Amino acid sequence: MATRAVNAMAGFDWLKRGINLGRNNPKAIFGGAALLLVAALGVVIAAGVVMGVAFAVLGNSPVGIAIGVLVLLLPVLALMGVLMVGYLRLIDAVESGRPARAFDVFGGFGDIGTSLRAIGLLLLAAIIKNLLLIGLLSVFAGGFVGWYAQMLRGSMAGADPAAAMAQMPSGIGLAYLVMGLVGTVFFGVQAVGLGQVVLRGRDALPALGEGFAAAFRNLLPLLMLLLAYIVLIIVAVIVAVVLVLLVGLLAKLAGAWLAVVIGVPLYLAFLLAMVVVMFGVMYHCWRDICGDDTAEVPADALTA
Repeated sequence: MATRAVNAMAGFDWLKRGINLGRNNPKAIFGGAALLLVAALGVVIAAGVVMGVAFAVLGNSPVGIAIGVLVLLLPVLALMGVLMVGYLRLIDAVESGRPARAFDVFGGFGDIGTSLRAIGLLLLAAIIKNLLLIGLLSVFAGGFVGWYAQMLRGSMAGADPAAAMAQMPSGIGLAYLVMGLVGTVFFGVQAVGLGQVVLRGRDALPALGEGFAAAFRNLLPLLMLLLAYIVLIIVAVIVAVVLVLLVGLLAKLAGAWLAVVIGVPLYLAFLLAMVVVMFGVMYHCWRDICGDDTAEVPADALTA
C-alpha cells in the first residue's frame, strides 16, 4: 500500500479537525475519551504502587530502576494499545456517520488479535524512538544525557529535583529541539501505523514501515503541525494563567474550598480536551495520508 504526500498546510488542518472532533457525536467522543482517561489513570496509579514496592525491595540500583520503570510502562503501554483500538474505531464511526457510543472505547478487548498488533507496533516504535533519541542526544547534547540520568537517579532516591534543575547543562536547548523533532516524526509514524493496524487490518511490521514512509514523505505537514501545536500550547498557557489568577482571587474571597471545586473540574476538562484533540489529529493524519486504502477491516471487527 503506497502512502501519499499531502500539502504542507495539512498539518494545520489536522489540528483544526482534531479540535472540532466532537461536533457530530459529542456524547460518544467525549464520553469515550473520559473512560479512556479514567482507565489509563487507574493503571498508572496501580503500576506506580507496584513500582514503589519494587524500589523498596531492590533499592536504588540500576537493576531496581530498570525493573521499576518496566513495571510502570508495560501495563500502561498494553492498556493504551487496547484502548486505542476501541477509540480510533469509535472516531472512525463518528466521522463516517455510523452509530457510536462511549463504551465502544473498550471494543479492543473483544478483538485481541488487533489489540496485540497495536501493542506490538507501539512497543517497536517506542524502542526505535528511544534508541534514536539516545544516539542523537549523545552526539549533539551529550551533557543532557548524563544530567537526565543523574536527575532520574536522584528523584528515585528522594532527592530535591530543584537542585538538579539548577544544574541544567548548556546543551539543553538543542536537546529539546532534537526531542521535539523526533517526537513529531514518530507522532506521524504512530498515527499512520495505528490507523493501518486498527482500521485496515494490517500486521504490525508492515504498518510500522508504512508509518515511517508516510512520516518521511510528509515532514513538512508534520512540522507545520508542530508549529500549530506550539501556538496552541502558548494560547492554552495564557488562558490557564488567567484562570488560575481568577480562581485564586475567588478563593481569597470565598475560601480555599472554592479553588478545589472550580480548579479540579477545569483541570480534568483540559485533560479530556487534550485526549480528544490528540486522537482526532492522529485519525485525520492517517485519513489524509492512507484513508483511501480499500483493504478495510471487516465490519464485525469494527463493532466488536
